[in-house]
Amino acid sequence: RAPAPAASAQAAAPAQPPASVPDVARPQAPAVHNSDLDGPLLYQLLLAEFALRDNQPGDAIELELQAARHHKDDALYRRAFQIAVESGAGDKALSVVKAWRQAMPKSTEAARTQVQLLFALDRLDDAMEPLQQLLAMSAPAERVALIASLPRAAQRAPDKGVAIRHFDAAIRPYLESPDTGVAARVALGRMRMIEGQPAAALDDATQAQALDPKALPPVLLALDIMNTLTDTPPVPAAAAASSAASAAPAASAPAGPATDTSALLSHSEDVVRRYLAQPAPEPLVRQAYAGVLAAQQRLSDAAAQLRLAAEARPQQARLWLGLGEIELELHHADEAESALRQALALSTDDAPAASAPEAAGSTADAVPEPGDATSADAVRASHVRLQLARAAELRHDDAAAEKWLAGIGPKEADLQVVSLRASLLARRGKLDEALAMIRSAPAVTPPEQRYKLLTEVQLLIDQKKLVEARDVLAQANKETPDDVDLLYQEAMVDERLDRLDDMERLLRRVLALQPRNSQALNALGYSLADRNLRLDEALGLVEQAHALSPGDPFIVDSLGWVEYRLGHIDQATTLLSQAYASRKDTEIAAHLGEALWAAGKRDEATRLLRDAHKADAGNEVLRQTMARLKVTP
Repeated sequence: RAPAPAASAQAAAPAQPPASVPDVARPQAPAVHNSDLDGPLLYQLLLAEFALRDNQPGDAIELELQAARHHKDDALYRRAFQIAVESGAGDKALSVVKAWRQAMPKSTEAARTQVQLLFALDRLDDAMEPLQQLLAMSAPAERVALIASLPRAAQRAPDKGVAIRHFDAAIRPYLESPDTGVAARVALGRMRMIEGQPAAALDDATQAQALDPKALPPVLLALDIMNTLTDTPPVPAAAAASSAASAAPAASAPAGPATDTSALLSHSEDVVRRYLAQPAPEPLVRQAYAGVLAAQQRLSDAAAQLRLAAEARPQQARLWLGLGEIELELHHADEAESALRQALALSTDDAPAASAPEAAGSTADAVPEPGDATSADAVRASHVRLQLARAAELRHDDAAAEKWLAGIGPKEADLQVVSLRASLLARRGKLDEALAMIRSAPAVTPPEQRYKLLTEVQLLIDQKKLVEARDVLAQANKETPDDVDLLYQEAMVDERLDRLDDMERLLRRVLALQPRNSQALNALGYSLADRNLRLDEALGLVEQAHALSPGDPFIVDSLGWVEYRLGHIDQATTLLSQAYASRKDTEIAAHLGEALWAAGKRDEATRLLRDAHKADAGNEVLRQTMARLKVTP
């Protein structure tokens, strides 16, 4: 045969790439995995599905089981199990999973399914063998996740004590393993928390941290211990005082389990601080820590942690918002506005409304995995504008406050917005108009109705209408006589009206309803001490409050003031200095100034009182103290 012409030969040959284009290898085609589904198996599975459609789940299960036994396939056993569960045949589901494990003893899915089913059936004794087998068979990462899930399973168990004993025994073999030691220690600690043993839980958290100082779970456990130990009884929103405690250097770890609340709180915090002292700690741990500190009324510390977290994650709007809100509570208007402007730049009108995390929730659930900001971090621009209006109001810049409020649309003008608008009206001398605005605002739920009531009371208090405020509260307490919020608020108004018998009656009613209400104990003790009445009783009341809430600087202030009234000047100065270092509050400054003056440190007292006057010239307690000591502004 004659050779093809040159042109034809070139056309038939594979095209060659130009020299300037690199030769890229073709990706290798993935290997083909042929299905095990053959004709007989397909026919059997179809019969099973037809039986299920004809409401014959028993036949469907048997057909699936026959196929599963023949092929030893997890998916087939899983389908038989699914049919049994969906048809409500618990015993049949258990027999399926037993057959599954018998036929495929190395299947982790079979063991896991049996464990989950036995947990659901509350047959923990029977679940221990497959659980131990599942732990032994699982890969390290899966084993860690399984161990970490056991405390939640114990929490859901009808008999938590039995569940904890079983799970304790199951995970103890993994305490010394480098792969699972941290998870096992933390799981034990969380189960101790379920049993109400925070000291033992703290010991586990400390040991877990010693195994891996960079691990998050021990820190989250320590934060949950702090949350559990923090006494935060309800306090009326309009009267609640916010405070903070200064950061102290971390102490050494406890040699053994601590027993009292104060020591446990301190040692739990040591675990958190050790983690945060490392290079580049996870910022969201700081956020969770700030939440615990805020619950302890330690707002200065909380602000410091949120500021560090926000600087590490500057695109997290919620961090800036949280920082701004705490700075507002601290009456730091400029710092609040700076943080809130950062939040506003990152906010959106499409985001969900910003809200505080649930105090009662687990810190482990509250801290998301490290990563970029998500929709959960988004905050509404309207909410940020409201906080900016509050900052302007704090600076007595009502025009700026109204400008920020004007940027909030009618659909977003909730009760907080209405409350601030009413407050601005009242400050312009239009109290009746302000009260009418509040009273006419819609409120459907009990919390909304409560908010309206407390806003009305606060407007009256701000305008020195104390008798009218008391009348409103007295009527509310007639309607809901066991509401500790309203009882406490009325007691505080009675205290300002010098109706001490009524104040004491109301506070003792609060304590009858909530014996561990540290705020009521503190209020009663402080009021007695401030009037130089029954000082020994006042000291006992405030000491009880301090034992319940050792980190609250206002309670430390009360304790120092009682010591001052008792003539214990050195002790008083120490306590009041501690309280003021924690919270630069005007009344704490007045108390400390008076104690320093009595201690002969008059220059220091004078500087302190004058600085406090610059920050809050209108405070009545400060004015009285300076007049009594003849200190000029």
